[in-house]
Amino acid sequence: MKYHLTKEAGYSLATNVQGTDTVMTYISADIHRMQTAEHRATELLYTEALLSGAGTLNRAQFLNVLNLLGARVSVSISDGVFTLHIRSSAATFKKTLLLVETILLSPTFDKAELDRIKLTVINEIKESKEDSKAIAKEGLRNSFYGMHDRRYSYTEDTLIKAIPRITKQHLKKLHTELLQSTWSCTQGSSKENIALLEKMVKKTNRFKKTAEPLQVHQQTPPTPGLTLRHIPSRQNIDFSIGAPFPITMHHPDYAPLVFGITVLGKLGGFTGRLMSTVREAEGLTYGIYAGPETFYREEQGYWRIMTFFAPEKAVQGLTSTFREVQKIYDEGITKEELVKFKKILK
Repeated sequence: MKYHLTKEAGYSLATNVQGTDTVMTYISADIHRMQTAEHRATELLYTEALLSGAGTLNRAQFLNVLNLLGARVSVSISDGVFTLHIRSSAATFKKTLLLVETILLSPTFDKAELDRIKLTVINEIKESKEDSKAIAKEGLRNSFYGMHDRRYSYTEDTLIKAIPRITKQHLKKLHTELLQSTWSCTQGSSKENIALLEKMVKKTNRFKKTAEPLQVHQQTPPTPGLTLRHIPSRQNIDFSIGAPFPITMHHPDYAPLVFGITVLGKLGGFTGRLMSTVREAEGLTYGIYAGPETFYREEQGYWRIMTFFAPEKAVQGLTSTFREVQKIYDEGITKEELVKFKKILK
């Protein structure tokens, strides 16, 4: 396999040249400026609307053509980052890319479709009121960041009230901002399909060489605290535990931070300290992991422990968790863990 990175005004293209039958492509762009409930509501509707008709094709026709090609196209916006994921066979990639080009250049944002999407998204938001794991994470992040930061989450009721106010013009404005942003593109495929992707990117990207609006990074002074939310339907209690960390991704301490948190609670498996003690030795939970999150080139992130306990074991579980955090803070990691996790991470 051969890796290559191309950087141009408006986009970068990282490629992995290989002869597989499946083509994987990602196009992403940082479109965060200033978070508001209206802006977040627009993002939620936009990700659905972009795939609900383009050019001369309505939603049903677009999805039918996509299915006949055996391809998959998905769109998401998380923490202000837009991501377009394309998966197809090598043989059908050219036709799939033509569909993607159409949705980028000629989305319809049909009013009837927008009305349908609003109902769908509102119903999904109502269901999310039961998602205790996500609610715990959002509560933690909201204690770290102000309401205009990309990581801030508005309440379900606030978003439900904002959605009816969103119009086609909101979607078109967001779409224009996307086309004029800097894109990061990655693909694993043959040279021929890589060339097709770059041609499409050059045709659709509308990057302007102007000063980009200042992105809002609104980290608040950290203060110890406990945020609780009552969800009657849940039997266990989901917890997110953590703190903001005053460094960016390119700080020399970032790699040691990632390494240390991996030793504490590596995502997946049983190798982290928290899994070997709080779960294995003490039997207080089924899963407990830790990791660094949302560290960017110019924005500071935070570390987080995610777990759950039965109500009667919650105090004991938190006590054991804090014990392990204090221990790694006071004593660091062992030489054996250094060797072991270097191998695991490699």
